Order: sequence, then C-alpha cells, then structure tokens
Amino acid sequence: MSGYFCVCSFVSEILETQHHSAICLSGLSGGGKSILFYQKSKIKPVHVVDVPGHAGLKPKLDEVLPQAAGIVFAVDAQDFLSTMQVVAEYLYDILTKATVVKKRIHVLIFCNKTDKVTAHSKEFIKKQLEKEINKLRESRKDISSADTTDEVKLGNPGETFYFSQCQNRVTVAEGAGLTGNVSAVEQFIREYVKA
Repeated sequence: MSGYFCVCSFVSEILETQHHSAICLSGLSGGGKSILFYQKSKIKPVHVVDVPGHAGLKPKLDEVLPQAAGIVFAVDAQDFLSTMQVVAEYLYDILTKATVVKKRIHVLIFCNKTDKVTAHSKEFIKKQLEKEINKLRESRKDISSADTTDEVKLGNPGETFYFSQCQNRVTVAEGAGLTGNVSAVEQFIREYVKA
C-alpha cells in the first residue's frame, strides 16, 4: 500500500506543476517502466510520470495525458507472448483516447529486455500488436458511441490496421533498461520534449 501512496503522491505533484512537457511512462507491470524512470537522469531535465501498470491505477493516465509531450509505452520483449492480448488492449485504449489523438501525442513503443536471449524482436512485437489491435477494432466497432465518448476510431475503415494509420506518430524501438541501453528513449525525449 505504501508503493501506491508514493506513486499517487508523485503523480499528484507532477500534475500540480501543470508542466506541458512531461513524458508519460506506461505499460503493464513488469515491462520495465521503473527502470526507464531511473534511467532518466542520463537525459536532459524532463518531467517523467510513471503510470503504474496495475489495472486499478490505469485511470491515473487520464490525469497525466493533458501535460504529456509524449508517451513511452514499455513492453516486456521477453515475456511478450504471454501478455500480448493485455498489452494490445492497454495500447489500444491509449491510442484511441481523444486527448492523445487531438494533441497528436507521440507514442514510443519501447520493447524492453531485448538483451535477453529469449526476447522477441521489435519487428515481431510490432506485427503482433498490429494484428491484435486490428482484432480489437473489429470487436469494438459495434459498441455504441454513447459508451465510447472519449474514444476515437483507430485506423482506416475496411482496411487492416497498421500503426502508420494513426493520426499521431507511433514508433517502435528496442533496448534494455537494466543494462542502460535506452538510447531510443533518450532520442524520443530529445525530439519531443521542449526545454
């Protein structure tokens, strides 16, 4: 419970600053967000908000997005297959949020832990996420608009989904936070966060 309090206090403190150049770290628990958070000291000064991957804390993301210049979505490349559907659902929810689309918030899907022998490549993860998101689009297209007031349609109607169809820029990169191989995250922050 003390971890929950610390994270909520940290998120509240960031939100009170109303800084519009924050980077939001999101993804499932175990994806390496906290390691990336601690690696931020290597990067220019930037507000980084680590939104916990625990299902009960995901609504905190909505509080952070108005201040976000970018979102780093961490994916565990080693354990990807067992979490693929849940990862795709969380990412779908982010990509269809009106705030993300209207502000054209850039998203970096960071395939973490690629230093492990059993890790999947960023190309494999990208293709599988696109396939899973396409399935989600199909299954959710019949939901009434009353139930999805903050959801924007994703992709081109009648076509297979690819990240290139998103209105905001979505890129996929790989690295390993534990070994300090986070150059893709560093570059993302340099490119999208204005000092």
